[in-house]
Formats: sequence, structure tokens, C-alpha cells
Amino acid sequence: MQGASFKVQGARLILSATLASVAVLTGCRQDMHDQPKMFPQRSTTIFADGRSARPQVTNTVARGQLHEDSYFYTGLVDGKEADGMPFPATLDVLKRGQERFNVYCTPCHSRVGNGAGEIVERGYRLAGNFHTERLRNAPLGHFFSVMTNGYGAMPDYSAQIAPADRWAIASYIRALQLSQNAKSSDVPAGVEVKPLSKLAEEQGMPVGFAGDWSVPNTTGPAAPEVAKPVESATPTPTTTPGVAPATSENQKATTPAVTKEAAPATAKTAALTKPKSEDIAAGKATYMANCSVCHQAARTGLPPNIPSLVGIVGRVGPDRIRQVVTQGIPTGKIQMPSFSAKLSSTDIDHLIAYLGTE
Repeated sequence: MQGASFKVQGARLILSATLASVAVLTGCRQDMHDQPKMFPQRSTTIFADGRSARPQVTNTVARGQLHEDSYFYTGLVDGKEADGMPFPATLDVLKRGQERFNVYCTPCHSRVGNGAGEIVERGYRLAGNFHTERLRNAPLGHFFSVMTNGYGAMPDYSAQIAPADRWAIASYIRALQLSQNAKSSDVPAGVEVKPLSKLAEEQGMPVGFAGDWSVPNTTGPAAPEVAKPVESATPTPTTTPGVAPATSENQKATTPAVTKEAAPATAKTAALTKPKSEDIAAGKATYMANCSVCHQAARTGLPPNIPSLVGIVGRVGPDRIRQVVTQGIPTGKIQMPSFSAKLSSTDIDHLIAYLGTE
């Protein structure tokens, strides 16, 4: 019995030692440290194309990005900005748009949307004025697209403002535009139009309560009148004191040269002051399509960064205008691009003719 018991105990010891050896040998492998896996951009022999990164399955959509209504999320129809709301613009939508507008838009565009927000008081340039002719005629999809993608110096607000709120803001912008540019025909029949002074009286408010909300004139100031020289009562001397008067021979020698130089200048000036009406109309169309975005529809610019073009032909001359249009100003504080690839020489002539008008 003792021999059989000894054999059993020996077998157990051998089995235990074998299991321990297997465990030790298994733990010595580096699979826990060097795990078999795919590395980005590395090749592999597993797939026939040799790529470890696998392409997405057709029609894969990221979580939360299933935008079945493309207009709601882009404001575009066939790649172009479209007009109209993707959902009814109710009073609640306008109130929501006003609340979001006051939070995100007023620091730059002001509460009334004239571009003179708080940033202007801190030295920044004017923001976009919603009451210009260009933006009054812009479709609602334009405002949604600008909020989604940004525009010029304005960053996008797609991360801060939900799509529905962007549309609400766009509808409120349209309401702001109507409030500052309404016509008598826009008023429903039977509704009384009250002046602000009467509203102030009824509401017990100061007469000038809306002064800070007034929209500046978007048609631009008239060209400044050039003061005529004051005629002196004292006759102007014909000769300079201490200098002998010119002889008739000197006059003969100098007069032809002056005449030759003055004649072309006079003809050129006459051509600039009396351009054809069709050339002016073509120049205005060129200006509105290419220049008004920065220099404004009224040519008033946004000083000091974007200069006014009112009277620019008389100040710098047509040659300088042609040079700037064709070469641009790449070193300016706000860089102006070249329009040489977009405007022909005739287009520039028409543009100069338009800029020469008041």
C-alpha cells in the first residue's frame, strides 16, 4: 500500500511540475508586449491590395451626420445659394433668431445689423452692413452659408450655432432689413403707420430712444464740392519782381512747346469728362460685380482700411487706377487681388468711366 501511495504522489508532482513549466514558458513569450496588429499607413500581406487601412463601406455615414435634407444643412440648391426657409418662419422662430442674433452677431454687426457693433469702438473695422443693396438682395441661403463656412475675416459658427438656429438668425436678419427699409406697400391694408415720435409718446419713452439704432445712409455721401478760388481785389503782377519781362523772341521760342504739350492733355481731359452713357452703365455693372463687396455700392469704402473711391479719378488719375486693377496691392494692410485675368482692357476703361462720375 505504501508503494502505491508513493507512486500516486510522484505522479502528482510530475504533473504539477509539467503544468508549472508550461505556465513559465508561456509567460516568457512577448505577445503581451508586441501585440500583432495593423499600423496606420503600413502595408500588409493579409489583403490583396496590400493596404492595412481598409476603405469605408459604400454609403457609410458618420454618427449624427446623416443629412438627408441637404438644403437644411447647406443652404444650397444645385450648388447655388437659394432663398426661402426650410421650415415655416413663425413668430417663435423669429424670437429665437433674435435671441441667438443678440448673442453671437451683435458684437460685430450691432443690434440693428448696420455693422457698427462694439468692436468698432475698440478700433476694429466695420463689419458687414445688412442694409446695403447687395445684402438686401442676397438670398437667405447666403446668410446660412456664411454662418456655416465663414466669409472673409468672419469665422464660421457651425460649432457654436445649430443649423436650426442659423436659419432662425437668417430669418431675423431679413426682418431687420425689412424694418429699416420698409415701403408703404409693405404695410397691410388698414394698419396705421406710426412715427417713432408717436410711439415714444405712447410708451412713455424719450423722443430719441431709437437714436442708437439708426442706420446710416447706405447710398453714400455726395462727392465733396471743390471750393472755387477767391478772386483777389489786388491785380496779379504780370512779372516777378526783380526779373525782366520776357521778350517777344522768348515768347516765340516757348509758346509752340507749351501748345504741343497742352493739346493732348486737353483732349484727354475732355474724353474723360464726357464718357458715353453706355460705357458708364457697363462700368457700373463691372463695379457692382467685382468692387462693391469691399468698396461698397456707394463707392464710400470702409476707411481707413478700404479707401473711398468717390472722386478717385480726379485724385490719382486713370493710369494709377488701371495699374491697381491689373496688378493689385499685394503689400497693403488689406491685400487687394489683381483683376487682370477677370477684366479686359475695355472693362477697365468702362470702370474708369463710371468712377469718374459723381
